[in-house]
Amino acid sequence: MDGGTLQGLITLIAMLAFLGMVAYVYSPRRRARYEEIAKRPLEEEDKP
Repeated sequence: MDGGTLQGLITLIAMLAFLGMVAYVYSPRRRARYEEIAKRPLEEEDKP
């Protein structure tokens, strides 16, 4: 296996890992959790 093939495999693995993370984050099952987290700063009271 030469250097170009190895670089190609590493690129493929990195791309698949990235796409897996994107699919995890944008999964419809996680929408409610992220909406709750997004509202937290608006619900917190300011403390002097």
